[in-house]
Amino acid sequence: MTQDDLSLIVKKTAFFCDLEPQDIETLLQTAVLKHYQPGQVIFNRGDPGGGLYVLVEGKIRIFVSGNGSKEQLLRVLAPGDSFGEAGIFLEHGYPSTAQSLDKSSAYFFAGERMRRLIAENSSLGRNFLSLLALKLADFAHLFESRTIKEAPARLASFILNHEEVSGRMKLNFSKGQLASFIGTSPETVSRALTFLKGKKAIMEEKPYIVILNRDILNALVQGTLKDL
Repeated sequence: MTQDDLSLIVKKTAFFCDLEPQDIETLLQTAVLKHYQPGQVIFNRGDPGGGLYVLVEGKIRIFVSGNGSKEQLLRVLAPGDSFGEAGIFLEHGYPSTAQSLDKSSAYFFAGERMRRLIAENSSLGRNFLSLLALKLADFAHLFESRTIKEAPARLASFILNHEEVSGRMKLNFSKGQLASFIGTSPETVSRALTFLKGKKAIMEEKPYIVILNRDILNALVQGTLKDL
């Protein structure tokens, strides 16, 4: 991957998308490109918040676990996604754990440097707040979906909340990881997918789940669809 390719990935990151190309290049001069092996932990929950990461290659999962509780998958990241944002400002450390799923590479931007840039650049400040607001909304939707009792309703809620503009949800993670997202087992996820396909609410067009009938999905979430 060339330096131009790396710069383009960073430019497309929501955090940096409003920066001028020359500002991106200046920023990258202060960044460290780090490499990770499959299964390697990048940071643990509670580790001191060193700074912000931008994934440029591979996949990384973000999850929480502790006190003997079941592991809860929060996100699976793809190139261009940022993570560790909270570590820029939180004194008590990262609120979750990041682990590489594949052979991965990520740019690391030190927290002190990022705090200074956010203070100096209003666009970065706005992007930072918008990004945190979107992630907070995602976690709210995740919590909501896990409180719905029936697995098809949980899955319907997840699909609606992760829909792309085209009416599709990219399934860039395994069914086991999807099961962790909605708090159930892979076997139950498979049955829920079969149920939704049987209702003609969705279809699988790998690597996407395509929404065919939004009304059915909404009815499931709201608990107004019969014959569950």
